[in-house]
Amino acid sequence: MKITLTERFQKDVEDLQDLQRSQAFSILLKLPGALRDIHRHSGLGLRKIHPSGIFEARVGLGLRMVFGFEKENLILHRIGTHDEIQRYLRGL
Repeated sequence: MKITLTERFQKDVEDLQDLQRSQAFSILLKLPGALRDIHRHSGLGLRKIHPSGIFEARVGLGLRMVFGFEKENLILHRIGTHDEIQRYLRGL
């Protein structure tokens, strides 16, 4: 599985504190395996959040990582708080 980070996602990560960035990287490493084996995703909080095929994973208590798929490509769109992700979804 190929992983693509959008420019917006990269900007979001740059704005994170070091601990949050580390947590996000840890989740990013777990995502491909969790998506291949549905029983491995416990604790990631994976769920579909938009009919267009947008999903989220929890990154700690206050952050959400938003992603979608294009064939064998996992595309990371945004990372942010619940409110930031809600604003992003309204714009879709």
